[in-house]
Amino acid sequence: MELPIDVTRRQSDIIIEAARLFREKGYLATSIRDISEALEMTSAALYYHFKNKEEILLAIMNVGLDGLMTAVTQAISREKSIWERIRAALEVHLEISLTYQDFAFVLLKDLRHLSPEWQGSIIAKRDAYDNLWDEMLLEGREAGIFRENVDLELLRLMTFGAVNLVISWYKPSGVYQPKEIADAFLEFIGEGVLTDQAIAAYQILK
Repeated sequence: MELPIDVTRRQSDIIIEAARLFREKGYLATSIRDISEALEMTSAALYYHFKNKEEILLAIMNVGLDGLMTAVTQAISREKSIWERIRAALEVHLEISLTYQDFAFVLLKDLRHLSPEWQGSIIAKRDAYDNLWDEMLLEGREAGIFRENVDLELLRLMTFGAVNLVISWYKPSGVYQPKEIADAFLEFIGEGVLTDQAIAAYQILK
């Protein structure tokens, strides 16, 4: 597997294997020895590339966030309409998260294990990504896509909550592929799941 940003080949091996182990065993239960043995290298050789386990965790999070930001930014730059940019961003977010499920899991679960200073650097990157989405959603409202009374921050939070949960159940061999999941999600939040008859009969959403 190739990582979406540039690191050395050996660093890439360590980052990928550590992400897998952190997801499967948990960050606290995974030792440097576990990582080095999985890679058939000595702990001393691993320390040549990373000073400690926390530095590996930081690298995983930086790779994950930088790769996501780069991929989404490139995808939306190719689209003209704001709706197509939102659609492309959601599809790429899902595709990256599901292609690199170990990274996505670590990003969601292990921030608390970083020192406050390093937490701050990751939170700043995460906020920059959130701001990218906030700007798109605001542009969508200004273009008349979203109702004026829709809380756009809550919409983003709920969207990320649903999309990020996909990593817990998605299987490449399953019925749905990332693009199909993204399209279905957009349909659900856009057109809804209730028929006009149901809304009228039960006065739903009134």
